[in-house]
Amino acid sequence: MASGGTFVAAGVALYAALAITSMRTQSATFDEGSHLPAGYTYLKLGDHRLNPEHPPLVKTLAALPLLFMDVTIKPDDEAWALRRQWEFGKRFLYRWNDADRLLFWGRLPIVALGALLGLSVFLWARHRHGLRAANLALFLCVLSPDVLAHGQLVTTDVGIALFTFLSVIAFDAASRRVSVARVVLAGLAAGAAFATKFSAVLLLPILASLALVAVVAPEPMTLALPGRPPREVTRRRARAVAMVGVLAAIAVFSLLVVWGSYGFTSRLSPDAQVEAAFEWSRVEPDGALEKPAGRIIRASGLLPEAYVFGFFRFFKHAEPRPAFLLGRVSNEGWWYFFPVTFLLKTPVPLLALLGIAAATRRRQPRPWRDELVLWLPVGIYAAVAVFRALNIGHRHLLPIYPFLFVAAGRVADWAFPSPAVRARAPALIVSVLCGWHVAATALIHPHYLAYVNELGGGPSNGYRLFADSNLDWGQDLKNLKAWLDRRGIGSVKLSYFGTADPAYYQVPGDLLPSHMLPPPRVTTREVRPGELLAVSATNLQGVYLPPEDQPLMARLRAQKPIDNVGYSILIYRADFTWPPP
Repeated sequence: MASGGTFVAAGVALYAALAITSMRTQSATFDEGSHLPAGYTYLKLGDHRLNPEHPPLVKTLAALPLLFMDVTIKPDDEAWALRRQWEFGKRFLYRWNDADRLLFWGRLPIVALGALLGLSVFLWARHRHGLRAANLALFLCVLSPDVLAHGQLVTTDVGIALFTFLSVIAFDAASRRVSVARVVLAGLAAGAAFATKFSAVLLLPILASLALVAVVAPEPMTLALPGRPPREVTRRRARAVAMVGVLAAIAVFSLLVVWGSYGFTSRLSPDAQVEAAFEWSRVEPDGALEKPAGRIIRASGLLPEAYVFGFFRFFKHAEPRPAFLLGRVSNEGWWYFFPVTFLLKTPVPLLALLGIAAATRRRQPRPWRDELVLWLPVGIYAAVAVFRALNIGHRHLLPIYPFLFVAAGRVADWAFPSPAVRARAPALIVSVLCGWHVAATALIHPHYLAYVNELGGGPSNGYRLFADSNLDWGQDLKNLKAWLDRRGIGSVKLSYFGTADPAYYQVPGDLLPSHMLPPPRVTTREVRPGELLAVSATNLQGVYLPPEDQPLMARLRAQKPIDNVGYSILIYRADFTWPPP
């Protein structure tokens, strides 16, 4: 037990050190430009007019440290009155305050959520599979490039991964022994998930499936209700009634958490004029069944109005949009988008350990219920990801990774059956894979967001495969300034994808066509031979640029970059004139 505690402390400390040293090098990623300012306005002004398309929980957690700092906010600003979240965010971070200071403190709570995720993986793996499996699962988690990439940003991805995982394991515990404490914990975890990201709606089929598993499982269910002695329930009808009651109680506690995340206020804004300006007709569902259902949900008052508006807008936003994969741009997306990102952005050692776990399953048989609890959430989440066309980020698969870490961690029992026994070949294989995992993480530090495994040719090949939050989310503006300073370069033409401010980081030179929010007021399309160009990978592939700017990017793609910054910004020395004569 002591060794387990030491390993956990060391693992969490290592994760925190890697995440914090990495985040200090990163400029704001695209979504951070709205998430952190919005979270602060929720807490300071009690107003949810900004960024309603994401629930508030993680944003408010990130903004909590800012309440204890000297932060300037201007509610009389035009961007606030007109609900221009990107413009307001830019002024809040880069004009009125010190963006790097606010981002540092705002990101620390997210690092804490990532640490809690690692601890949760360890505790559940130890409970189910023993200390050796738990140590390996924790090791895979805290050194995961995906967890490290998003476990340092003011975004919702690590938060939804954590709360989805906690919801499943808490519900599993409550379905085996129904007690008030366990049901309350499951409800709070599910509520936190719903208050973090609207994709938590996937918990509905996941928990319903696990409830069905609990009904038909051969193990007896224990009812431990207040004022009554614990008793076992063996009849399926009685179990079904118990599970309906558990799900109903979880729904009640989830509603309380969601309402609490909005300060138990329904309105989007206390300002009547702002409230009236929200155009519900633009976000309401259009389908024959969805439209009346949406109106019933809104009229019922069961959920905060702000939550309902955000939920509707989330589904509108989830419609097909431009995406880039393996050298191609598509407006419809690909069914295989997430299988490809999973294959190329998951560390090869984790893929290999999962393969070994599957191959050795017969040697270490486990109760089928435990297997379903582990794999049903993964299967449901993956199936929805494949059949939906929202191809904008591998990060949307993050909720399946805690389950994969636990599944891979079970290989430890195959390699190290007991402290006194070492199976030489299995132990060597697992040790080599662990060393490989360490090396992969060390080599990509601090640029975890751009991680691409060896099957994809490594991160230097990433711009040919991926764009947007898979590789380039605007995180390297600060690193670009450092790259220019080291070389004594006084001017660069920049095509930037993101919401950070090049002027704040004193990046010298002009802006080429860029996809920035808010859009830049002045750009140039003129390029002369010999000029230094810095181009974000997402712009290079032309994912969101208008047709008139596509030819310039096509011309750059025909030229080999001379360097890169953080793998997300490509550096070119122009050998052409643009516009062409």
